[in-house]
Amino acid sequence: MSGERATTGTPGGTNAQAAPISTNPPSMIRPSPPAPPPVEPRRRHRTPIEEVNDILRQLRIPELADVLLYAQRTLAARDAGPDPAVVSEMLAAMGRLHPAYKNTQGVPLPILHWALAHVPRAAFESALLHAEREGRIRLVAASLLAPFVEHAAGIHDPKRGLLYFCTAPEARGRREP
Repeated sequence: MSGERATTGTPGGTNAQAAPISTNPPSMIRPSPPAPPPVEPRRRHRTPIEEVNDILRQLRIPELADVLLYAQRTLAARDAGPDPAVVSEMLAAMGRLHPAYKNTQGVPLPILHWALAHVPRAAFESALLHAEREGRIRLVAASLLAPFVEHAAGIHDPKRGLLYFCTAPEARGRREP
């Protein structure tokens, strides 16, 4: 039977077709691969408000009070002028940090803001710009292609570019050897 063909259809009928008989031994026949597991539907992109809501639901009451206080300070600082206490704290932090950056373009703003972590960004930027107008500090623009610059952490100025470094008013940037 190795080369014979079996017929299908009605036995002895005129529509009988020849079907090949497998000549491979049963050990050579491979089963078909298992079906892939069902694909989970893609999760839609979560909005920031949904993420904040999930985090807030996990906080305890005292922690929620801290979040509320921070949010209120942030909203109050949005349109307010610079807080003199923040300007003073920022100048004190510059006094501590600037010696380590004296041979560079200045203290990077993310590091300076980290020193004042309790200050909302709007109040921090307002204090920086106010201190620069008074001549107490100088903000230095970074090149847009400079390495290790967090563009979102700088102050975008339409005329001067990305203000990213803070230095003393008498300092004139990096000293080249």
